[in-house]
Amino acid sequence: MHFDVVIVGAGLAGATAARILAESGKKVLVVEKHKHIAGHCHDYKDENGITVHTYGPHIFHTNNKKVWDFVNRFTEFHYYQHKVLSYVEGKLIPFPINRDTLCEVF
Repeated sequence: MHFDVVIVGAGLAGATAARILAESGKKVLVVEKHKHIAGHCHDYKDENGITVHTYGPHIFHTNNKKVWDFVNRFTEFHYYQHKVLSYVEGKLIPFPINRDTLCEVF
């Protein structure tokens, strides 16, 4: 059997590359050592219907509409706002530190 592309690993990058290449008409073979795709983003529903994150919890965020639209073709998201604050000199500031944090502190 002939393939245009062979991708080793069906993690996030490999699975995404394979999908895009296949949608563009390429014949793609993906080789993965695990019994599941998505690499460390893998999760599943247990016998009670509870979502289990195999490799720990994950948060997906992007400001890129094209990326958001692509990912939403394959999954359903549950809204979650992750906000971490640090207490510095009597103030709560966003953490990890970014440009906004620096402006707020100084």
